[in-house]
Amino acid sequence: MRAVIVGGGIAGASIARVLSRRGVDVTLLEKSGQLCSGATWHAAGLVTRFAGSSKLKKIHVRSLDLLEEVHDAHDINLKLPGSIRLVEQGNPDRLAEAWQHLAMAKLFDRPDLPTEMISLERIAELHPLMDVSGIECGLWTPRDGYVDPTMLTTAVAKEARAAGASIRFNTKVEGVTRNPDGSFAVTTADGETLPPADICINAAGLWSRNVTQMVDPAIAHPAWVIEHQYVVTEAVPELEARDEVLPVLRDLAGSSYIRQEQKGFLIGPYESETVIKKEWPLGPPDSWGMELFPDQLERITPNIAAGMELIPQLQTAGFKSVVNGPTIWQGDGLPRVGRTEIPGYYDFNSLTYGIAQSLALAEYLGHLILHAEQPYDATDSFDPLRYSAHHTLGFVHDKISETYTHNNRVVYPHEHRPGGLEHIPLSPVLDALGSHGAQFGSIAASAVPNPLIYDPDAEKGDNTRLRNCRAFSQFEWADQVERETAAVLSGAAVGYSSFSKLTIAGPDAEALVKAATTAVIPSAPMVCRLTYALAPATGRVHSEYTVCRRSNQTGEADFYLVGSREHAAVDAEWFRHQARGLGLSDVTVVDRSEEIEVLHVAGPESAELLGAIDDRVLEIKFFHAKELDNFAALGVGVTAVKMSFTGEAGYELHVARADAPVVLRALIGTSPPLFGGLAANALRIEKGYQVRADFDFAHYSECGIEPFISKKRDFLGKATVSERDMETVLLEVAVDPGWEWSLVGDTPIVHGPTEAVVGYTTTAARGARTGVAIVRGFLDRKMSPAECRLESYGRSWDLEPFEPL
Repeated sequence: MRAVIVGGGIAGASIARVLSRRGVDVTLLEKSGQLCSGATWHAAGLVTRFAGSSKLKKIHVRSLDLLEEVHDAHDINLKLPGSIRLVEQGNPDRLAEAWQHLAMAKLFDRPDLPTEMISLERIAELHPLMDVSGIECGLWTPRDGYVDPTMLTTAVAKEARAAGASIRFNTKVEGVTRNPDGSFAVTTADGETLPPADICINAAGLWSRNVTQMVDPAIAHPAWVIEHQYVVTEAVPELEARDEVLPVLRDLAGSSYIRQEQKGFLIGPYESETVIKKEWPLGPPDSWGMELFPDQLERITPNIAAGMELIPQLQTAGFKSVVNGPTIWQGDGLPRVGRTEIPGYYDFNSLTYGIAQSLALAEYLGHLILHAEQPYDATDSFDPLRYSAHHTLGFVHDKISETYTHNNRVVYPHEHRPGGLEHIPLSPVLDALGSHGAQFGSIAASAVPNPLIYDPDAEKGDNTRLRNCRAFSQFEWADQVERETAAVLSGAAVGYSSFSKLTIAGPDAEALVKAATTAVIPSAPMVCRLTYALAPATGRVHSEYTVCRRSNQTGEADFYLVGSREHAAVDAEWFRHQARGLGLSDVTVVDRSEEIEVLHVAGPESAELLGAIDDRVLEIKFFHAKELDNFAALGVGVTAVKMSFTGEAGYELHVARADAPVVLRALIGTSPPLFGGLAANALRIEKGYQVRADFDFAHYSECGIEPFISKKRDFLGKATVSERDMETVLLEVAVDPGWEWSLVGDTPIVHGPTEAVVGYTTTAARGARTGVAIVRGFLDRKMSPAECRLESYGRSWDLEPFEPL
């Protein structure tokens, strides 16, 4: 295999090191005369084991281990004094968040380096220059610190060269073309065309959008270059008198990081204003090298003032330098790492925290390239395909502004931050639902609006009840969810289902569906089945679908798959990738999620409600579909399916996007109540229904899906075995009153007698009928839930099995 990597910063050097060590013929092209000439050289160099999300936590812990290995071999000036996230007095929400961070850390910390909640006395002992009078406590992460970014990149590149990689300087890429045989022709500014490469990796950092445009302008790459400043002080006498390096401080209230820099301090704020370089839509000009912007101290004065209150010695320390450099962000502040819709073309760019993440992210990407599957599921956090045409530059401009300025704000479990959403167009049916009080949240990074509740008192476009939901318990919308679930259970209600919709058609369609999914394939048209797709090499659950064989006048197989909306593009490319690997060339996989809407009628009286509109619906058998060409004499076609994600009796109505408002008006005309996504979650969890997040990329034998595993045929991943002794569980949690909706995924389940972590949660909700807190998760098969408890928000709650209703 031959790989061309575009970009010589820490990302390019890291993936060159991983691939060359695994026998890949690597050529790295850097447009300047040296490494690190983009954003790497001026980075503050922070490295940490802390993260607010499980996928980043896993990356950060692994990166620190790799950094220590590189440092032991090359001395990259790695300092690991630990770090303290400061919880200020008078902010109970910050404290609740810190306790939840501590709980999640137990799942991923190295046993010898546990995260701890520490007292004021311990903070003062670790950082004697701090004024702790305004501090409540701190979250201590051992062996955090900082590194010299240039020394790190140079050392990593040296190891890549030692493994056979070629690094070429002063080689600017002018064009990337995919040849008919699937290889890539990379052309340089001096007219040279490199030998064909099997894979091309965009590690161009600040210029990565420009490379994307060369490959295919249709690829969604929503990112902007922004300014980030930090200041370095003159030497401080108290530091000159010390031999030990002080811990890194995360001043969350002041929104900055503060670390020692030689015998002075470095203060890096996330200020209240984001400066986005809109004049650079494709990155800096070619002439930009190791340059900086003019400093703008007035923007970060409040942050520095907060730091001076925290460390009084800063009040008399002069500034030695101000660094205001470019970096590149995406709207969610997460990296862009993985395969794209162009086979063989990979992204490794837009790394918000490249120094802290690149070594481990390179391992992740290398595994994906060489083994054709990710080592663990990080689709929502890293995958470039999580973005779509919805993510315009206008959207990402506003979203970055929000994400950057909110970097150190408390994150709440049901908060839906509104940045950029005004740029996301509502489909006609969603716009109509907005007129009926729909309160929209967004689905992960997909930014697809999803009605979560219906507020009858809200004006159209007013999503305040969701977007202002800054709480960890006692959610003000909980009563509305109860009303919506009661409406479903007592009669019938109408909802909107934001599913993905894929079609797989052609002479090889049946072979692909049989090879890539687990259940018995429907043999007759309009029969539906629940099925799963597994990672071929490991047997881990990639995704869940309802699959239906559609009628096709040509006689060729034609399948319709309904799955997880936020993973529509990922899943479509996954099936195409499997087809290529299986040598199935005569099959077409199309993502039709933007073409088809799904309206949902659920409840014991749903048949009566729909039958009064079009009695042909009553002919449909359970888990069957029927095409109704002229639904209710409205002149629109509907495919009705007798099933409901709520677990109650119900129907899905699949209708063309333009026709969906017509069908909605017919349903609303019968005056049924509406129910949103939160109500659907409350209903489905009591029935034991799982969502994609519940599988957590676990082996299929752990996931409770045995009825949907075909025993008569082979499929990808079937012959694999699980590497752990876990099983999916459904548990009732004895939470305090008002906390029934508070539980989140990646919360540890702890064995009471031994304090050992023996499981974790995936999803949670307040049960619609029972009103109790219910979690889905994984537990060691040898453990009894009655001997375990859930540790969350600094509380410890008893568990017992919950039997699906």
